[in-house]
Amino acid sequence: MLQTRFGNSVIGMLVAALVLATACSGAAAVTFSGHTGWVYAVAMSPDGTKVLTGAGSPDGGVRLWNAATGAQIRIFPGHGDATMSVAFSPDGTKVLSGGLNNLATLRNLSTGDLITTFSGNINSVYGVAFAPDGTKVVTSASDGTVRLWNAATGAEIRSISTGTTSTAYHVAFSPDGTKVLAGFADAKAKVWDAATGSLVRTFSGHTNQVMAVAWSPDGTKILTGSSDNTAKLWDAATGTVLHTFTGHTALVRDVAYSPDGSRVLTGSWDTTSKLWNTSTGALITTLTGHSGASVASVAYSPDGSMALTGSQDATAKLEVLPMGGTIVINGNNSTTNTAQVTLTLGWTGGEGTGVRRMRFSDDGSTWTAWEALEKTHAYSLPGSDGYKTVRVQYIDQLNNRSEVFSDYIRLDTKLPTGTIIINDGAATTTTQSVSLKLTWADVGAGVTRMRFSDNGATWTGWMPQKSTRNHTLPAGLGNHTVRVQYLDGANNYSLVCSDYIKIVAP
Repeated sequence: MLQTRFGNSVIGMLVAALVLATACSGAAAVTFSGHTGWVYAVAMSPDGTKVLTGAGSPDGGVRLWNAATGAQIRIFPGHGDATMSVAFSPDGTKVLSGGLNNLATLRNLSTGDLITTFSGNINSVYGVAFAPDGTKVVTSASDGTVRLWNAATGAEIRSISTGTTSTAYHVAFSPDGTKVLAGFADAKAKVWDAATGSLVRTFSGHTNQVMAVAWSPDGTKILTGSSDNTAKLWDAATGTVLHTFTGHTALVRDVAYSPDGSRVLTGSWDTTSKLWNTSTGALITTLTGHSGASVASVAYSPDGSMALTGSQDATAKLEVLPMGGTIVINGNNSTTNTAQVTLTLGWTGGEGTGVRRMRFSDDGSTWTAWEALEKTHAYSLPGSDGYKTVRVQYIDQLNNRSEVFSDYIRLDTKLPTGTIIINDGAATTTTQSVSLKLTWADVGAGVTRMRFSDNGATWTGWMPQKSTRNHTLPAGLGNHTVRVQYLDGANNYSLVCSDYIKIVAP
């Protein structure tokens, strides 16, 4: 999941400008000032050049900003006392917002003209989101309702049966657009099928309101933020809690997932935002740019290099994040039968004009020389069979070093072994139908499959291993040999094992 090198991109020039501003001022690189109420909602345009904010009373409005300069571009009509949620359309041409006037609206980004109003909610709209293809909109409201809408016409497609009247806070489509996720004041998050409205799964584990939700970029994980002062990362398919992020001392008001899936961002009323590692659950850094004011909203830049935060202090701030990175060995396979592997690498952030070099280590102490960045990198695992961890570290243009990122794989080069016995070792049989007794052993990844042949040339398909198996010999009197071969989890093939028996006339 390689990110574009910043020196060669629009966002790269923005990052360079922000770093210079930070170096000169010692503060967050860009501050968006003009609102007079809490900034409850923030979003960054798909191309990273604009920022959208929504505010509370006495302001209540929606504003569009230049991401590089902080200059205000346009004010859109708000939603009464407060605008609670904002979003850019996937193509970046429209803005969606919802708030305490019970409405969500869609407007043209360039002109500010109203395109459509999503009316039908009888209570405050707390969450809005686009489907990935931009054809549908989802809203969530304080009466516990979640509704799907046609983005072009404003017509309601469906009101999802949520099973609760507790406030539905944030809402989000899955990355493939097939599911809808929402967080509720009853301490639960729920996922529904977007096409049918049927409930897919309920996520229970928080002890207070679930105020924010987000999907991982690959749709396999769900992130929730709660007024129990924690955020949780869940397996989307099973509902299992993978990590609980603890460290905030007040409610977690908003959450965001990095574009490469390696980090999450949480914003809290304890006045901080925190950056976390999704693999380990470890805290990476704490952002304190709002100087004692509660953080109400957070978002990532499209390339994951910057954090956008909105606050009680009536401002939004954009700042460069510490470098992020990923490493995946052999496409995330768990085993390999050769020491020669392929690393898939990704990086984000970095000061100056971004990340410039990388280096590797097998033990965390001895490192290779710094070398040029590559999306994929050939690598040789050290030593004998066993679990191997490969670490990568990145360095930026100002010689700041990233944290260490790692992945592991099991090296297994040893062949499995096995036996085969026909009819308990009998020398003859009068029928083609025989019984095979099979044994196998493997000191590495373990045997996973077996296959058979009567002639050593034509084989059955690989099948799950069984200790006994019925087998039909080829027709004809005389000696017949049955061969078996075993396959382990690292794709090592055993030598061919065989036994024979003679078919005789009855």
